[in-house]
Amino acid sequence: MHLRHSMMAAAMSLLLVSSATTAGAVVLWDQSDWNPNGEGSLNIASNSCSQISGNTKLHNANDVHFSTPVVINTVRIYETLGNVETASLAYLWIAPKTGPLPTAISTDVNNAANSKPITISYETVGGVQTVIVTCSGLNISLPAGDYWVSLTPRHNRGGTFPWTVHRITSSAVVGDPTAAIEACTTNSNWLYPLAPALYDYAIKIEGEMATPTLPSTWGAVKSIYR
Repeated sequence: MHLRHSMMAAAMSLLLVSSATTAGAVVLWDQSDWNPNGEGSLNIASNSCSQISGNTKLHNANDVHFSTPVVINTVRIYETLGNVETASLAYLWIAPKTGPLPTAISTDVNNAANSKPITISYETVGGVQTVIVTCSGLNISLPAGDYWVSLTPRHNRGGTFPWTVHRITSSAVVGDPTAAIEACTTNSNWLYPLAPALYDYAIKIEGEMATPTLPSTWGAVKSIYR
């Protein structure tokens, strides 16, 4: 009896371990290889839109893929120096990807409910400095799949140079190119901002990735009971 009880206790301990998941702070998606040539386009949410001041509402969205369930904690984008450095808030929009372009209405993206605090930092590569816009502390759980992710700083151009642009990557497009929507009016007219040239824009996503271990150890648990 004592032997059987010991075997059962061992089996239960092994089952508890096997049903757990391992998680840690990891890079979930990395397209942070920003191109130092300065190429890019606007990614800005101004207070209002004006042809005179140049203020506008234009949101870039990157497609990303997660092979397992994830928890997103941090989203970073990379922009040129300029008026983005005054921003303290950004609109963060994440939605399932169902095709080569998003289908969401502009008001779903440019929405007060999506407003998140951001921090500004800098990175220098090959003598060229860039602005890193970081949105952290998110704790957003997502199942495995394909998504659109958009982080758009809230600031005004105000007619002051330099006008910040979201940098393109140095590498080839992964999946579909970055898409953009102008949100000065209510519409669903997503487009590729630098078409006919097609690019991905620099982004990095960090968080936690769950790794179930139950299937690999279940056979060992059953063997103890035999």
